[in-house]
Amino acid sequence: MPFRSLAKALPTPSQCSPSATRAFSSSTAASTSKLSPLNKTVIARREREAKGVGKGKAKSSKEKDMMTLEEAAKVLKAWSPTTPNAAYEINIQTKPSSTIQLNALRGRVFLPHSAFSSTKRSFILVFATGAQARLATAAGADRVGGEELVAEIMSGDLSPDKLITTPELLSLFTRNPALARFLGPKGLMPSAKRGTVADDLATAVKEARGGLDWKGDSRGVVRAAIGRLNFTPEALQDNVHTLLASISDIALGGSGSQSGTATRVSKRPAITRVLLSSTQGPGIVLADV
Repeated sequence: MPFRSLAKALPTPSQCSPSATRAFSSSTAASTSKLSPLNKTVIARREREAKGVGKGKAKSSKEKDMMTLEEAAKVLKAWSPTTPNAAYEINIQTKPSSTIQLNALRGRVFLPHSAFSSTKRSFILVFATGAQARLATAAGADRVGGEELVAEIMSGDLSPDKLITTPELLSLFTRNPALARFLGPKGLMPSAKRGTVADDLATAVKEARGGLDWKGDSRGVVRAAIGRLNFTPEALQDNVHTLLASISDIALGGSGSQSGTATRVSKRPAITRVLLSSTQGPGIVLADV
């Protein structure tokens, strides 16, 4: 059809019906339906900001929900009045230095006040032979043996909470990649730095019984039982600050060793958020650690 004939065939705006005119209008719904999810998110954020739901208001809301450690402990204790032996649990978000890998964020700390349950005992497995095996047994190890224990660990028949070995038997782990991959994610791979490769097994077993082994997950979050609901506020403060000092030190490339109770400070390097909860209670973000 020639161009002039086509132009004559098209109706003028005045000849169009109202419904046809509306169909050609550029409504917000029609335009946003063609936007990508990212653009829709940006538009929704701008609409919320226009209504006064901005970042400043959200921040003040978060600050309102925060409590001091002493206040949070009182709330959690009131939440579970019939279970005084229930655990205070701590959730620590870290930001390690660039030289520290998240999966390497782990350590052992000796808390001023034992946070272990009086009804639950850690199972300590020791790799040793001869006289050292007898010393480990006398020190309180739950199971002592040599190469024969490897198969039981891999099959799941043995599930230790702590694992210690003598330097002579360390090759059982270093030369067995499957065993190393099995123990590594559980934080059980023997390490001289953490005191789980030792000649003095009596001391190693004693420290393993009283030490808290902690490790960060793939996002740098450390979770641990830090006390019991029957703790005094001072005892809970001591444990929390000792653990935070150890984690902060290791996250910055240090050894994490702590001699005695750590100094109480409001903020520590490499720690961005601390949340306290209980076995049955809510999680509360702490404002003073």
